[in-house]
Parts: sequence; structure tokens; C-alpha cells
Amino acid sequence: MSRFCLAGRCVTNLDLVRSRAALLLVVVVACAGPAPAPSSSPAPAVRAALQTVILQAADVPADYVIEKDEEMSPDDLANGLGRTIAQLKQRLAFGYVRSFTKGGDPFVCCVIDSILITTADDGTARQTAIDFRERALELGSVETDLGETIGDESRAFVFEHPSADGQLITLTVLFRYANVVDAVEVTGRPGSFERGYVLEFAKKQLQRLRADAEKR
Repeated sequence: MSRFCLAGRCVTNLDLVRSRAALLLVVVVACAGPAPAPSSSPAPAVRAALQTVILQAADVPADYVIEKDEEMSPDDLANGLGRTIAQLKQRLAFGYVRSFTKGGDPFVCCVIDSILITTADDGTARQTAIDFRERALELGSVETDLGETIGDESRAFVFEHPSADGQLITLTVLFRYANVVDAVEVTGRPGSFERGYVLEFAKKQLQRLRADAEKR
């Protein structure tokens, strides 16, 4: 067996082979390491301008016209949710409302509203949905069961209130989808529309939100 000596130290070919094998093993183990975790898909989010994803004229009957179509002011949004402007600013909350009316004199049926609130993410939207519910109950709405849920955190409310045209009833479907909270409402004289009528428009609203989020 061959021997190699340097500075008074001698090694054999076998010693060299063992040393190189050990070094190779260390390099292989170090390079292998744990396998990288698979990247998770980003949570869906609605990013389009609110006026493009809120209920459109094509979503309501042809004899309805737009009555209101505007961004909510910070004051209106804060009052509607029972929170401060500063709190909502932290959530990056913005609101938009679009209303359609069939008109008629005297008024019978109906006004269809969509109140759309976008926030920073799912968590802030979830808290905003809770705030909306609490504020609705505080103002006299009563929770009800329409037999079907829409989106996440789905709730339904009924609110009866007097007007110049007589007693009116408003049915509201509140739901969350991703980073957005929406309240779809139908208002008319008692008995002028079926309770499930509001669900039809809530479903169309959810479809528009989902279509935008799934494009990304």
C-alpha cells in the first residue's frame, strides 16, 4: 500500500479515499436540505373599481332605472357601520352604493339597492360584516331566515318603516366574499314582493364579485 508523507505526517491511499468519501457525503447532505414547501395560492380578492362590479342595469328588470349611483363618503360609511373614519381608514375600507327604482305614484314596489364595501383583506372584511350586522340590529332591523345563504357570513334582515307612501318593508341580504362586504336590499310595500326576491339579486351580485376575483 502506497504511503504519502508531508511535514512528518504519513497517510495511505486508503486514508485519502476515506477522507474524500466523507467530504462528499457532507456536501451531498448539505445540498439536499429539506424540500421547499409548495407555494400556496393567493387568497381571492376583488380589485376592480367598485362601480364595475356592483349590480348593473342588466341584473335588474328592464323597467327599473338607476336612482343613485355614487361612492359613499367617509362620514356615511362610518355612520352606516357605527365605526370611526380612522378605524375604517386602517381597514382600507371604501363604499359604493347603486340603487334602482321602478317608480310609480303611489310607490308600491320596488327599490333595489346594492351597498358594496371593499377592504384590505378577508379578515378586515369579516370584521366589517360583523359591524354591519350589529349596526343594522341597533337601528331596528330584525334577523330573519330566507331559507338560503349567499357567500360567507351570510345574514338576512327585515326592517319595517313608515314613509309618505305608507308602511314600507326592506329585506336585506348581507354577505362577504373575499375582501368585500355587500348588502343587497329590496324595499316595497308589504306584500308587494316575495321574500326570496332579494336572493335573486344577491346571487347576481356574488357572481360579479367572484368573476372579478377569479380573473387574477
